[in-house]
Amino acid sequence: MDKSERPLQCYIAGYTNSKLDPFLEKHGFGRGLIVFAIPGLGVLFRCRARGSRIDLEFGAYFALLRFITVKLNRERIRNVVVFSSCPEFVFSFSGPSRFIKEGSERDRLLGEYRAKLQAVVSYLEPHKNPGLASSADFPSIPSNVEGAYAPPRRKDEKIRFEPFQKGLRL
Repeated sequence: MDKSERPLQCYIAGYTNSKLDPFLEKHGFGRGLIVFAIPGLGVLFRCRARGSRIDLEFGAYFALLRFITVKLNRERIRNVVVFSSCPEFVFSFSGPSRFIKEGSERDRLLGEYRAKLQAVVSYLEPHKNPGLASSADFPSIPSNVEGAYAPPRRKDEKIRFEPFQKGLRL
């Protein structure tokens, strides 16, 4: 199977924090976040936004599709599976929906991206969604790729700590 035929697995989320740092609130930042993750490529995107959960979820979805079509255009990705933990969002693609009304901006954007990508939307339990994981838990490179900057190790070498400054005793 060609690389362009395999679907790219992506994850989205949109949620609202219950609290916001007073500094951020003072400067007009919203409590909501839109998130998308592409673990196979080591991508995790987060951005503050305002809106209901469903609005944030659609914002994450369209941000993901734009990222794929604009920033990853050289990869020639044509098939995408998008996992979401928001049942309302997932079910809005299974028939007539109050969230995607004919002639609306969402409907227009969906038509625009359907011409470029085949995207399937599927539900995923929140605890399995990498988009909801902590940034520290998300690898910066795919987990199956070994880092290029690993220090050389010999079997007989023991790990030890040395001071940065001379004269310190550990």
